[in-house]
Amino acid sequence: MNKHRARRLRSNAGMTLIELLLAVTLFGAISASMGVVLNVAFTSLNKIDAKVDFNRRVISSQRALDQILNGLIPVVTPCGGRPVGMMGSATAMRFLSSYSLTEGSRGRPQIVELFTAPSPNGGFRLLLNERPYLGKRMLTAICGLPFLTNDSSYILADRLERCLFSFRRIDRESGGEMWTPAWVFPEWPSAIRIDIAPVKFQANQIQPATVFAPLFVRNNNLDDPNL
Repeated sequence: MNKHRARRLRSNAGMTLIELLLAVTLFGAISASMGVVLNVAFTSLNKIDAKVDFNRRVISSQRALDQILNGLIPVVTPCGGRPVGMMGSATAMRFLSSYSLTEGSRGRPQIVELFTAPSPNGGFRLLLNERPYLGKRMLTAICGLPFLTNDSSYILADRLERCLFSFRRIDRESGGEMWTPAWVFPEWPSAIRIDIAPVKFQANQIQPATVFAPLFVRNNNLDDPNL
């Protein structure tokens, strides 16, 4: 009797083929579901990382642009027929700044070139070139040169619908202000504005915005022999 019962228990031990197929199918279904969940999670993580990186680059570029404009050095040297060392138009400007994108505020002065160019991604892009300042003669010599993109050009903003420079002049007699798209006056402007608008507004992302920089420069054209 005991031998017969033990033999029956041994015959019922293990898994049948149907149970094995059910287990494999259930495992496959769970694995497939986990794969879909992980794929969605990684896709969302990549999108979040892309947005964070884009926002970081926009904030960093805006901050750098503010510091470069606020660091304008009013060196007096002939530039395009004017006594002030600055060239400005609606799409480009060249001036001397105490802030360097590569060296920060503690580096040597840089001749800064801000200009727009067509973007391969659509619209326009705002570009920055820097040249180490080696003296007034250098600034005068390159003042009228064209603005060219090179391997070291830094993209401050891309895919812009518009990027226009304008300059504020305060009338000394009336005290009224006037904004002009090109600087053709013998003194320094009282402010610089860069009107920026993206081609397409992206929700939940920081967008490049218009920059306004007041310039606290004394327009007495006093020459500094150390510049």
